[in-house]
Amino acid sequence: MSRLIEEEMSMGDMMTLLKLRRGNYSLVEEKIPEGASGIGLAIKDLNIEGVVIAAIIRHGEVIVPRGVTVFEAGDEVLAVTNPEGSRKLAELFRRPNLAGALRS
Repeated sequence: MSRLIEEEMSMGDMMTLLKLRRGNYSLVEEKIPEGASGIGLAIKDLNIEGVVIAAIIRHGEVIVPRGVTVFEAGDEVLAVTNPEGSRKLAELFRRPNLAGALRS
């Protein structure tokens, strides 16, 4: 139980919807906040192994993702991913650190 709580906390706003293949893969969902570093990136440019973007919900509509699909703020991303891919997606889609931005 503590392992699951720790995993959820380390993923920030990312939510695990379903565990697959004995926990080796998960179906995850994350809403991309304003200022996230993944905004403007095309799926084909992610270069993250072990991640399949299954769907994007944008303005209430489901988008079937293609390689040229570009992430936008407010997108809800559904992905099937391994633990390492989850960490990398969480990093790309995390809420920007305002304190760090003010120091720059």
